[in-house]
Amino acid sequence: MIAFPETQKAQCPMTDAPSPVTPEQLKELSIKLDKLEEGTP
Repeated sequence: MIAFPETQKAQCPMTDAPSPVTPEQLKELSIKLDKLEEGTP
């Protein structure tokens, strides 16, 4: 038995995690993302 099964891409087949978040989810958690300028690592 595997406690946390993941695919070779490190994704959970049951929940499809990790997945993108919506702006509404970010707002609900008071998270603000800044865009990186091109050429910035």
